Amino acid sequence: MELYLIFVGIILVIVCPHLFFVMKSRTYFYSKKLTAPPWADIETKQFFRQFNRAWSMKIEKTVNVRVKNKKHTLTDVELRERWYELKKFLLLAGISKRLPMFSKNVDDIWHFFLEEEELYNQFCLDFIGEQIEHHPHETPTLLPIERAWFDMLYLSFFNVTSRSHLWGKFMQKKKEHAKWIERIVNDPKGLIESFGRHSSNASSTYILATFLKFARQQAMKTNGNQGKRIKRKDGYWYGTSLFALYDDDTVQLKKKKVDGTSVDGSPGFAADFDYKEEWNEIVTNVNSFEVGTDAGATPSSPSDGGDSDSGSSCSSCSGCSS
Repeated sequence: MELYLIFVGIILVIVCPHLFFVMKSRTYFYSKKLTAPPWADIETKQFFRQFNRAWSMKIEKTVNVRVKNKKHTLTDVELRERWYELKKFLLLAGISKRLPMFSKNVDDIWHFFLEEEELYNQFCLDFIGEQIEHHPHETPTLLPIERAWFDMLYLSFFNVTSRSHLWGKFMQKKKEHAKWIERIVNDPKGLIESFGRHSSNASSTYILATFLKFARQQAMKTNGNQGKRIKRKDGYWYGTSLFALYDDDTVQLKKKKVDGTSVDGSPGFAADFDYKEEWNEIVTNVNSFEVGTDAGATPSSPSDGGDSDSGSSCSSCSGCSS
């Protein structure tokens, strides 16, 4: 019996570290799972879990072979960055139809994914029950209004991390930003009618409605509890500060009151408050990407990752929409 226990112990000593290394390597090799924003209700959290379940490891494992055969200089870190941002885009495109693509490098990965037609179609069906379509165009187009909508969605649903540079500069169009907030405040039903995926999984339209409700509540607040940003595990979240500058039909300053209250009224998030915050300060903070905040990943240079004009959609599919 003693010899048996010794034998089992030796096996465990040999096997367990190996299994741990394999699992850790496997996790590091693929992009991270998407996490729900601080304002998420039960259904929104379930929607994110639905996306993560639809995103099988087979997708990246299979498509990466195709990518590396064509892009020999692309490092594993850069590839993971692009996959992570593509996942964010596809989740948003599953909520808001006709969403343009504003990153050529992220779009390149999308093209490779589309070439694996069976895998792509299965992912879309598992996620929202219908295909997220890609509409190629030959020439780049300036889309400042659409870019402002994309920025509002991205910064409300996701954290700004060292990967975010792949989208170029955020919040470059103040007037367009204000116009979207006006529409959110005055016509949320019209936005749901225009952008909701009414033929897909019902949860998709529900998430859009839930987001608009959150955004409208933030824009209409008068108690000054909106924070500058919220520190999260892998970066900063700016969801509330996007709407804190709204006042009537213009983007204006609202005073902040330091009271220690969490921005979304729930515990667990450390919010930075300030008595004064200008639009330019928010824009500067949003575009100061936090290097090294995402599990040790080193971001590729913004010069080869971001778009030179953040209001332009990708050159390979300037009107990419879904």
